[in-house]
Amino acid sequence: MGSFYGWSILVAPLEQTLNATRTEISSIYSIAFISMTIGCFVTYKLLSVLSLPQLLFGIFSIGAAGLTISGTFETLWSKWIGYGVLFGFSIGVAYFVAMAAASLEMPIRRSIAISMTMAAFACGGLIWPPIFVSIINGVGVHTLIWLFAIYLFVVGLITALLTHKALPPLSTDTDKGETFFSNILTEQPNTFVLLWVGHLLIAFAALMALGHAAGIAISFGVSKEQAYIGPMLTNSVYICFALGSGIICDWITGRRVLIGIAALTSLALLALYFIPSATMSLIALALVGGAFGASSATFPITVSRYFGVNALARVYGRLASAYGLAGLLGPFAAGIFYDLNRSYNYSILIAALLAFLGVLTLSALPKHSILNTD
Repeated sequence: MGSFYGWSILVAPLEQTLNATRTEISSIYSIAFISMTIGCFVTYKLLSVLSLPQLLFGIFSIGAAGLTISGTFETLWSKWIGYGVLFGFSIGVAYFVAMAAASLEMPIRRSIAISMTMAAFACGGLIWPPIFVSIINGVGVHTLIWLFAIYLFVVGLITALLTHKALPPLSTDTDKGETFFSNILTEQPNTFVLLWVGHLLIAFAALMALGHAAGIAISFGVSKEQAYIGPMLTNSVYICFALGSGIICDWITGRRVLIGIAALTSLALLALYFIPSATMSLIALALVGGAFGASSATFPITVSRYFGVNALARVYGRLASAYGLAGLLGPFAAGIFYDLNRSYNYSILIAALLAFLGVLTLSALPKHSILNTD
């Protein structure tokens, strides 16, 4: 499912084959983010009505069906429906199930388990870009998507068999008579709103850059043949920071880590805006990717400490709506600015300012977690 983070490799080939603008192609990724968010939002309910093997086999099959549609029909609408709606939804559910599994009692600390799981998701963005480039050069982007659909179905079958054998005791706090939208702001509305806005600002800024990583690298002087370095580099650093953030959260509070994440994102993008070059573009993308990776682990860890582990699925599922909104607007906005100016400069500056607003927002969080469940 982490192939989602290799999306920017598909942008230019899809533009050529579909004769579409950067904005139109970016809309596919944006729709996928919204669908991914919906998947995150409903997973804790799906876990209460389906067995884990049933849910995983079904969700991987839906993703495979979406990619089959996307790869078979060479139209923009097939990408919106297949990649955007169906594949995006399957990513959200699979991502959230993995995070819920990482919150189980284990021989290692929960913060480290969550960090390792979020880093594993990003490994797809490291592994797949060079493979995607090779396959696209050989058989084209639509055949690549169709072949990946077959791969996804096989992975879903294997995953269902493994979880049927393991039977991990996943559970959520959905047995308290709640309706789907009850207590939407949770027990601590001020804390939740600050986390939600902070999540939105960090993700919006990061995805304006990472959703166009290959394009940004090329626009600042990296050759098209080496464009895959952009997303590979961002995901490499993403993995390292995601792994390390759990340990750092044990040393200092999640609040401080989140503030640092927003600050690093802003400074990296400002450096690229004021010192534009091919080398700086790769450095900035790497740092933004690292900060985003750290946020992927730090937000659920912080949520569990403010609200408790039992509420993690419910609260973080709702917090993920900020991620989805950022995913809808961030890459799409960057695509619009690129089409208007044939440059990513404005996108980079706006993203830097949004990340700075994230620093201010997250600084207003309570300094001490109400709960510490590790």
